[in-house]
Parts: sequence; structure tokens; C-alpha cells
Amino acid sequence: MHVLLIPDIPTDNADRLLVEGDEARHAIRVKRVRRGEQVVVLDGKGTLLRCLAEPAGRDLELVIQETEHAEPVRPAVHVCSATPKGARVEQLVDSLVQVGAASWTPMLTKLGVVDPRENKLDRLQRIASEALKQARRPYAMELRPKSPLGDVISGGGDAELVIAHSGGSEYRASGAPEIRVLIGPEGGFLPEEIDAAARAGAQIVTFGPHTMRIEAAGPAAVTTVLAAERCNDNNSHRENTA
Repeated sequence: MHVLLIPDIPTDNADRLLVEGDEARHAIRVKRVRRGEQVVVLDGKGTLLRCLAEPAGRDLELVIQETEHAEPVRPAVHVCSATPKGARVEQLVDSLVQVGAASWTPMLTKLGVVDPRENKLDRLQRIASEALKQARRPYAMELRPKSPLGDVISGGGDAELVIAHSGGSEYRASGAPEIRVLIGPEGGFLPEEIDAAARAGAQIVTFGPHTMRIEAAGPAAVTTVLAAERCNDNNSHRENTA
């Protein structure tokens, strides 16, 4: 089943949707979508359309069969990390989209060595869009501007703050609607950086028995947090209904 990303789906309640431009060309020429095939359309804002294809020359007309409006993943897990070198940052973004992270912020730390440029961030946005389609994810992952560690720590608002560190404890579910996870560079956080996060009330957490690269640690942290929070929600529900 082919998946399209159309950020601005018309809201006129029509039963047909005309797709033009790159998405139409890719569907017809690369994916070889044929008349009558099923196509899913996402807008990255929670809307999902199930359609049947009717290719028409360079364009693609879709007959809308079903419209869904999905709820976002809760809690919203925001990953702030040092930027991996080379193509590894692309792997990080692709994986974070698939596991359900709400956002990624390139974080500037004392030992970080990569400062992503604008052209790189543009490419990462395209990778995030492709990962969204592959995962059939209703909501897009936000790519936020790069930010110094101090601003990340102080600008969390009501979000639960978590910092990854090999000497930390297991993650404790908090029930917070938003959780901000900090992942350090290859050389790790400096002691003063850990202390600054701790003074801000951060949980100091280890997400595995071994030292992971950033592109592995980020997705591992998201899956750990989501699993723990869901388990906590289920246990609370059972206690309330007992």
C-alpha cells in the first residue's frame, strides 16, 4: 500500500483528492501505483485518508473511502541530543520518527563536535518525512532549532526532565504529559552538565547495560520511556477500577 504525505489536505469534504507535483510523479513513475490500488494519505497533523487510486497522466486522483483523525502519542517524548557525525544523524532522525518521538533538538554541549548546518537540517527534514510515510505515522516529528544545553535544561516548562548517564538509575514513570530526554555526545556529559540537570530536577537515567552511540541511545530512550509510562497508566487504571 502506497503512502503519501500531503501537509495541506483540502477541508471541503469532497470525496476526491487531486495529487500533483512530486508526490504524484513518485507514486505513478516510481511506485507504479495503478487504478484501483489502495493509497493512504497523511498530513502529519493527525489526519489519515484511505483512498483508491485513479492515475490521470502526470497527476493522481484519489477516491476517498475513509477519513480518520488519530490522537498523538502520549506522553510526548522530546529528544534533545548531541549530533552524531556524518550519515549517523540521518539514522537517528529516521529511527526517532519510527519509534514515536515528538521532536528532536540538536543540542550543543561542551564535548559535542558536530554543529549541524542549515543545508543538513533541510535534508533531515526530508528524511523525517520519508520515515513518517514508512511508519504510517499520523503526526510529524518536529525538528527543532539547535540549542545549547543550558537553554534545553531551563526551557523545559512543565516537562519531566531526564538526562541519560551510565551511572544513573532505571527510568521512573512520572505520568507527565511531556518528557524531555537529554542524550550527550560521544564523550558523554561533563560532571558539571550532569549537576546542572540534577539541580533542575532531572532524573539521571541509564537506558541500557552498555555504552550506546547517540543514534542508538535516542530511540532506546524513547521506547523505554513510552513503555514505562504506558505500564504505569495501565496499573493506575487497574487500581482505580479494582
